[in-house]
Amino acid sequence: MFDIKEYDDKYKIYELIDSENKSYIKICPERGGIIIGFGVNETETLYLDKETFYDSTSNVRGGIPVLFPLCGQLPNGKYDLNGIEYPMKNHGLARINKWKVIKTSIDEGASISIQFESDANTKKSFPFDFNVIFKYTLSGNKLTIAQQFENKSDVIMPMSIGYHPYFIAKNKDDIFYDTNATEFLDHNDMKVKPVSPESLNISKSVESKLLLNHKGNSFTFKLNDLNRKFTFTYDDIFKYIVIWTVLDEDFVCVEPWSAKNSSLYTKKDLIYVNPKEKLNYSVSLTVEL
Repeated sequence: MFDIKEYDDKYKIYELIDSENKSYIKICPERGGIIIGFGVNETETLYLDKETFYDSTSNVRGGIPVLFPLCGQLPNGKYDLNGIEYPMKNHGLARINKWKVIKTSIDEGASISIQFESDANTKKSFPFDFNVIFKYTLSGNKLTIAQQFENKSDVIMPMSIGYHPYFIAKNKDDIFYDTNATEFLDHNDMKVKPVSPESLNISKSVESKLLLNHKGNSFTFKLNDLNRKFTFTYDDIFKYIVIWTVLDEDFVCVEPWSAKNSSLYTKKDLIYVNPKEKLNYSVSLTVEL
């Protein structure tokens, strides 16, 4: 029922397979531990710009990039920590560094565990010793991401965590976001606005919209024209949902974040990991076609 295949597509790809449900997950550890494909009933649901994927100097536009230890951008690309200024690229370090495979399994689903560790290069932007382990598991039409963040330093480590999934979307005027949020921050004009189906339409937006007060541990949205339904379930730490697209591109991004934009700069919503502590979180994504 479950299988794991390895093959090369410029980089080593690991494909988790549930043959009974005709579903798969494709992971590329070398390119930031990114998931580049999620298929259900043999139908791909994630957008991937392969030109950016193959170009090792580009950020991958597509798949499910990992955001750590920063969600979003920093003013002038810098933040202050204990009186010292550090540079950091948009969305942090995880998506621009290589991860390594530490385990695969086909017990109770197809799974792969991958690891991202600090080194001399990461410390130029984030002066901490850390060890991050993700376990991606596929079972049926559900992807589960178990995450562990270990602070190996002798001082408290601040961080935020998020995901930036790109979903194939043709008609972005016909997306239903099932939210109980009453307000969102519109990054197009930096105003807080009331939530309505019309106000969350991003088909003509340049910047993202951030739901401020969605309640509960799940979020569902529907691509009505493609008859696709996506449901995230997550731990309490994921406080925000970001919605974003690019004009004239066939994707929509619906992103669970633990913090608002620029958290390392603003010091708001940060997760503080004590010395030698390990924190564990979970996010899952279910696809219904």
